[in-house]
Amino acid sequence: MWPSAVLLAHHLSKNPSLVLGEVGSPDGDVMELGAGCGLVGLTAAILLQHADDDDKVIFTDYNPVVLENLQKNIDLNDFHVDHRVLGLDWFDQAEHQEQQYHKNTWVDVEGNEHAQVRLILGADLIVCTNDADLVASTIHSALIDGGKAFILGADKYTRFGVQNFPDACRALGLKVTVLEDVLGSNFAAEVDGAMQQQQLIDEMELGGYNQRASTMAHDFTFFTITKPFGKSA
Repeated sequence: MWPSAVLLAHHLSKNPSLVLGEVGSPDGDVMELGAGCGLVGLTAAILLQHADDDDKVIFTDYNPVVLENLQKNIDLNDFHVDHRVLGLDWFDQAEHQEQQYHKNTWVDVEGNEHAQVRLILGADLIVCTNDADLVASTIHSALIDGGKAFILGADKYTRFGVQNFPDACRALGLKVTVLEDVLGSNFAAEVDGAMQQQQLIDEMELGGYNQRASTMAHDFTFFTITKPFGKSA
């Protein structure tokens, strides 16, 4: 489990309005990009269930083995929110959007089109240099006008492409705010009390994060991305 997924799941739990939306937010479903084991999407599903919200959660990843394991994890969790598990290839989205008749949809690995969503969540998506452009184009393709994406990952000192991601989003007309040094910010301080702070670190270390080892100690970067109205046209 990626440490970023643990941190993002905690943040959503402390700030359920990020998932539930606010007054004036567009209607639509919720997507987790690069879901892996699905922790972030499962967190969103539980929050939607507690609020009696009927939005769907769409879990996406590319690798068939990952998708199979993801479905098993979903089956093990007791929630009743409508959901789907779909294969999604980031490389397909830019080409899909270039075709005029595909506007306002994104495409899965089988070529099926799907309606854009109001919220995209993702943890540790950007690893390679070209991931910046691929993730940006996928968000642009899959996000409805007025929708938001919350992306959390390791910082630019440990992941190629992180530094280029804001410009890749802005080149497509997306608005981006960046919070660096997450562990030293109010973002991480939302976990109340020293005991819960340590519990969070312990959970992150299960995914390989290690505060005490210089080769594994890193910070995180949090991106808030908004798609202005009129950018799908």
